[in-house]
Amino acid sequence: MAGEPNPLAAVVDESTLKKVEQYLEQEEGVHHRFAGAWGTCLFVLAVVMSLFHMWAAYGNINPYQLRYAHVGFVLFLAFTLFPSRRAARNRFSWLDLGLALLSVAVMLYAFWGGDDFLDRSTLPNRFDNVLGVVFVLLVLEAARRTTGWIMPFVVILFIAYAMVGRWLPAPWTHVGYDIGRLVGHMYMTLEGIFGTA
Repeated sequence: MAGEPNPLAAVVDESTLKKVEQYLEQEEGVHHRFAGAWGTCLFVLAVVMSLFHMWAAYGNINPYQLRYAHVGFVLFLAFTLFPSRRAARNRFSWLDLGLALLSVAVMLYAFWGGDDFLDRSTLPNRFDNVLGVVFVLLVLEAARRTTGWIMPFVVILFIAYAMVGRWLPAPWTHVGYDIGRLVGHMYMTLEGIFGTA
């Protein structure tokens, strides 16, 4: 009936909104809410990423290039949308922008490396190793910002296990892997970071 209050309508006060926001931060992590030109730029970049992926679903694109572009987009957005710590929320940070641009540079190196880059995965050169280690560290930091410490901690344990396996007692002992082999697998193939979870 017209004019009667709706018993299903809920009135949400400020304290309830703050509680909901705190709950969402616990579940999803703290993220920036930029306004102005920088917020518009990040919004446009997110839309471009979505359009790129819709085009890639219909287009004929090399799987290496698709995955490099995807991870480059995701890392850039992770470093620009998620602060390094809760106190840095909603503040522009040159460090975050630097990490975002470094992520793109590492992906462009792989993207433009072509078949030569892929062929070196069994024996990466020194520059491949340096960028591969930087890439792994960037992915770990992006995971920490977006999901917390648990996932990076587990990954670090597995990397440590891969590197020190020859010194472990049985039944955990194995040949062990050096930096070049880990970088070749995790950064220069469609396995590792670019593979399925």
